[in-house]
Amino acid sequence: MRVSDPFETADIGVRKAVIVAVGVLALFVLYAIVYPTQTALVAMILAFFVMIMLHELGHFLTAKRAGMKVTEFFVGFGPRLWSFRKGETEYGVKAVPLGGYCRIIGMTNVEEVAPEDEPRAYRSKRWGAKVGVAAAGPAVHFLIALVLMFVVIFFAGDYRNQKATTTLAQVTQGAQAAGLQPGDQVLAIDGTRVTGWSQVPNLVNPPSNPAKPGETRVFTVRRGDASPVDIVVTLQASTDPGSNGRVVAGIAPQVVVPHPGVLASIARAPREVGDFAWSSIKAIGGMFSPSGIANYFHLLAGDTGKNVNQQNRFVSPVGFGKLASDAVRSGWVDAVGLLIMINIFVGLFNLLPLLPFDGGHIAIASYERIASAARGRRVQVDVNKLMPITAAVVAIFGFIFLSSLFLDITRPIANPF
Repeated sequence: MRVSDPFETADIGVRKAVIVAVGVLALFVLYAIVYPTQTALVAMILAFFVMIMLHELGHFLTAKRAGMKVTEFFVGFGPRLWSFRKGETEYGVKAVPLGGYCRIIGMTNVEEVAPEDEPRAYRSKRWGAKVGVAAAGPAVHFLIALVLMFVVIFFAGDYRNQKATTTLAQVTQGAQAAGLQPGDQVLAIDGTRVTGWSQVPNLVNPPSNPAKPGETRVFTVRRGDASPVDIVVTLQASTDPGSNGRVVAGIAPQVVVPHPGVLASIARAPREVGDFAWSSIKAIGGMFSPSGIANYFHLLAGDTGKNVNQQNRFVSPVGFGKLASDAVRSGWVDAVGLLIMINIFVGLFNLLPLLPFDGGHIAIASYERIASAARGRRVQVDVNKLMPITAAVVAIFGFIFLSSLFLDITRPIANPF
């Protein structure tokens, strides 16, 4: 009888994994050929899936580096479809492809661990190692956001610092009828010199004295190298949907988008990610504020009043699919921007100091270190005492998942792009 070599078995498992990966890639290429218009959307969904797996990979690699024992690394949840073992870790695929996980032994004081494995348990490691492993998942999301932000800034330009010029890009309605043309440079309106586009809306339609359809404005413009000319434009009610009859001249400016070099883009990306992160923190705080909670229950009740914010809510995987579809149709910059926002949001959310989030493990490790130093002996948090809070957190987020799924099916979020 031949005894199988565990290393040979692992190599076979790796080869199987490679074959499966190549097969999935081939199916995706085939899908792209048959359904080219949907390929970008599928790629967005795959990118979200990869994002979750990289989160778990961050935990996995840092745990291995810290000498912790990782027994499982799986793609998906639920029943096991296929797996192989290499060393002490089992790798595989499960039936529900909604993420993944890696299992590190001894994450809490209540988990049973073999005596010989106790030195390699998460709970037995120093504070720095535990915090590093717990923070690695959220850190991966911020790293992904930084890389994607660099890609947008370098290849598409720094949209956050774009500038509207006084040169016209589009002419419609009264401006078109009067003879203004794209490329004309606005020098003055009714004799007031224009040095920046920010002046134009107030000169055309002052907030203190709203214009009425039929009023006129004299535009002094330069066309090419010719001398400045005066053109009288009759204001009209805007024909744009949702403008509510706002009076306009019918002009739009050329917008200049800065294109930084490699080093400038690298320097700019962290600042942009920081701004997005601050916006996400305020959004999370707003959703859990009394007004945000009231707004959410108004949405669930079907209230469509003017004081109800239809956009300020969580989205389920169904909602993400719709947002991804809208972003893809809008262009690759919006699609990548959505991924940036999702990564920042997920990274921040995982830092909440509550179990089962990564931030909960960081909070426990930090409390244990401070308490141990204060008492002169090792202090270990009894997770059993935290279970009611953890159960409440799980219940709340289970409700959020199911209710957001209900909203995404019955009242999909409006296209924000």
